[in-house]
Amino acid sequence: MEFIKKRIPESNEMLMALGMALFVVHSWSLRMFFFRVPSFLLYMGVGQILAVLAYMMAFALLESLFVTLILILVSTILPSTWLRDGLGYKSFIIILVAAVASYLIQREIESTYPGIKTLLLWAVETGAPMIALLLLAGFVKPVRKVIQFLSEQVSVMVFIYLPIGVISLIVVIFRLIF
Repeated sequence: MEFIKKRIPESNEMLMALGMALFVVHSWSLRMFFFRVPSFLLYMGVGQILAVLAYMMAFALLESLFVTLILILVSTILPSTWLRDGLGYKSFIIILVAAVASYLIQREIESTYPGIKTLLLWAVETGAPMIALLLLAGFVKPVRKVIQFLSEQVSVMVFIYLPIGVISLIVVIFRLIF
């Protein structure tokens, strides 16, 4: 048990990782929700629209928790200098690059499924900048300081998006039971 406690990142680092995941996932979900609100208004009532929002925010919370848990588990398994030490700024880079790559891939493929070669190329095109930024932030202290500052600023969103997600999850559970 003591071995596992030594391997787990510090709580403030995990909170920064959660903050970045919450920020990216909830912001994307809210963007998609507000994009669709005009069409919702044509055939849904206000209660139904709020229910859709609750489902989206509950799923965004679960997705954010899943991403953060994966980062924490990976940081526990890998050598401590790879991900555990500085999980806050490293997760900022990982989630940011993955979010930008996801956005670009969604724009590119639209409704068709790409072949395996295209997917592998995208994996390399996503992994290379991610690794380069992680190495740059690891070795160049001013870059790391800027990324840590941005990560701390984004982690404030935990106090906004986490309650929204929890309330939405309660609403969804309540709707499923009753």
